[in-house]
Amino acid sequence: MSGDNLRRVAAGDTAGQSPDERLTPLVSGHVPDRTSTPADRGGEWDELLSSAGEAAADGGVAVDNGLVTESLDEILLAMIASSSTETHGTGLMEELERQFDVQLSPGTVYPRLHELEDDGTLAVHELVQTKQYSVSDRSAAKSRIERAVQQHLAMGMFLQTALDAM
Repeated sequence: MSGDNLRRVAAGDTAGQSPDERLTPLVSGHVPDRTSTPADRGGEWDELLSSAGEAAADGGVAVDNGLVTESLDEILLAMIASSSTETHGTGLMEELERQFDVQLSPGTVYPRLHELEDDGTLAVHELVQTKQYSVSDRSAAKSRIERAVQQHLAMGMFLQTALDAM
């Protein structure tokens, strides 16, 4: 990919409106078929998702603290939505460490949980010595997580395309 194409992509001047449509020119160099899905295209998507999935599945991926912190709300929502246990602050911090090899302080995690409670996305269930969290607005949580996925995939595809061009 030429430098001009990389600059156009970085500036958002790409074909298509959805993130998937905007990514296709990055990886294949052609205008996307607007009726196909990432799964239909196979190839680049399958390879990217497979390698990312394998790395994440074993919890052995060390992720930069800043990346985790930047998407902490969505990560917490995903963890709480997919777990029936350990949805208290300490359990969530332990899971963050296990999954991403990051150690976030209570001063980073708890304010985010409180904000998600304040905006109505999470509900808090007070127990004897702890609070358990659950998703109270599944639609809002799903929307936030989908948006984060699209943004991270777009960034990953952009960086992979730049790497391939080197």
